[in-house]
Amino acid sequence: MTIFLLVATPIANAVPPEVLGDVTVTEIQADPTKEAQYYAEWFELYNNSGKTLDMNGVLIETASGSFQIEGPPIVVGVGDYLILGVSADTDDNGGVNVDYVYDFGDVNLDGPDDLIKVSYDGVVLDELDWDSSWSFTPDNALACAPNASMNEWANDLPVNWCPSQVFMASGMYGSPGDENEYCGEEPNVDNDGDGYAEFEGDCNDEDVLVHPDAIDGIEDPNGEADDDADCDGVRDDGVTDDDGDGWTEVAGDCDDDDIDTYPGAIETEDGEDDDCDDCIDDVDDDLDGWTECPEACDSDGDGDVDDQDIDCYDCNDANADYSPDETDVPYDGNDQDCDGFDDCDVDADGYEASASYGPGCDGYDCDDANAEVHPGAPEDNGNGVDDDCDGVIDIPDKDGDGFTAQDGDCMDLGAADPEGYTDAQLVLSAAVFPGAAEACFDLVDNDCDGWIDNAPDCDRAVDAATVKGGGLCGVVDGGATVFAAAAGLLALRGRSTKGRRSTKGGV
Repeated sequence: MTIFLLVATPIANAVPPEVLGDVTVTEIQADPTKEAQYYAEWFELYNNSGKTLDMNGVLIETASGSFQIEGPPIVVGVGDYLILGVSADTDDNGGVNVDYVYDFGDVNLDGPDDLIKVSYDGVVLDELDWDSSWSFTPDNALACAPNASMNEWANDLPVNWCPSQVFMASGMYGSPGDENEYCGEEPNVDNDGDGYAEFEGDCNDEDVLVHPDAIDGIEDPNGEADDDADCDGVRDDGVTDDDGDGWTEVAGDCDDDDIDTYPGAIETEDGEDDDCDDCIDDVDDDLDGWTECPEACDSDGDGDVDDQDIDCYDCNDANADYSPDETDVPYDGNDQDCDGFDDCDVDADGYEASASYGPGCDGYDCDDANAEVHPGAPEDNGNGVDDDCDGVIDIPDKDGDGFTAQDGDCMDLGAADPEGYTDAQLVLSAAVFPGAAEACFDLVDNDCDGWIDNAPDCDRAVDAATVKGGGLCGVVDGGATVFAAAAGLLALRGRSTKGRRSTKGGV
């Protein structure tokens, strides 16, 4: 026997449910133990359609059987609940105000493993299928969290269901007819780091790909082709052009319910992002075809709009001579092409021109018309050009040790020098430069610090400036050739270090 108890509102306003998601299952008491037998079984349906629904003719199916809601109009208002239970007697059912009574012989719920399928005229409205892996507790109604209650896709996910903690006078737990509590203790925490917490509409706060700003049809976060990643209650609406403007959400429509909003639409000052470039009312004031919206582009193609994306929006929307279409005037301190800086590298050698070129430059390139001239370029001896922009023209590294005399190389000999140095002298010169390892008892200032034989393990140090003319105090390892080379080089050292006496103490 079926009993309808719900008091009907005017039938003229009520329509039957039509599409998937118009009605959702939001709470289930399927395993009562504190009340007599099965009388306390009940479940709750929610009207998510946005319309007043007449539930007459709705079919309920479970693993055990089915029944169809029958009788005078069973009307449920927008955002209201319909409680269906085995008994309407609050003394037997745990104190639940049941709206519609069904026969236990038609449907009896299996606590840890069952399903509830809701349909009308062959159209499935919602189907919930749970098993023992869900957090099911006897006498605690299984409740869907508010962030998923209005979404037939999200209420299929176990993460959104938990045992109710709302105490009822009967000793059981549940909130029939009222909004359920959130699962967990902190619904305002963004658990998956996608920018949305549960109370902000995240219908699966354990999946970073599911949130209100996601787009259905691009991602498939739960292994289903017909997902609802944006939590709006409609599956795969990202691949349909809902407003008929020729654009889908997947294609970039930021409001698929407004036919006047789509990528490329004319932006007006209406408080809306008409052209879907992530900027509101970004009107092209100077009519140069560009607006002041930095969010409008991903110029470097990295998938993010960031500080590098500065050459695809108008940096001066009051002047038509400024836009990414313009050519920058070098060195004038202005950014006509809106790339974020004045053009100070005309020769494209990677080095900015010096301030002498104009007020917009503060680099060190001493010739911004020659890509071969810039800081660090190799010095071409004899060309009369300061190739490396160090302020000195044609100072070569004669011995190829990486240091010139200007860099502090105290022995920089070359084979082409007019003195005609021997091979041994040239080899030794290439081993003498700032930072080289200091040797003991060779009477050579190996590291060009102004001191001879001053390595940590040597037992003496000689002021290099005092050693002139070849006065040696011992035999240099390596034989007579090296000895002679050292003797000759010491005389040269006398010339190269003249006037560079160290300030260190005596020997």
